[in-house]
Amino acid sequence: MEKIEKIKVHVSPVDSMTLYDLQMNLPWTIKYSRDYRANPQSHKDFSHAILHAQKALGKLAAMADNLDHRRYEKEAPSRYLADLVICALRMANTYPDLEIDLQEAVMDRIQDKNNVKFIE
Repeated sequence: MEKIEKIKVHVSPVDSMTLYDLQMNLPWTIKYSRDYRANPQSHKDFSHAILHAQKALGKLAAMADNLDHRRYEKEAPSRYLADLVICALRMANTYPDLEIDLQEAVMDRIQDKNNVKFIE
């Protein structure tokens, strides 16, 4: 059985973490090959996260196609939706030479696309 690493986060209770909290505390303990790590491209981690987002989208596309043909999945899409969010967090953290606050970007995008303004 694989050992699960516990990571202390420095925010409010875990069950009320914001997207920003998740981005700032995103653990990345995944191991990569020596060849991958030797790649000098500054955007390699950003590009790799895109590949994983595409994998999750492929799984969701297959589920959507099955629904079109009345073949209902036993597996819930939540796992792949979560993967998309995790990939977005990773991409925001690894885009070269740019600091991206994904929570702010998402809020701005929702407001822009819907022509609304969030108020307190």
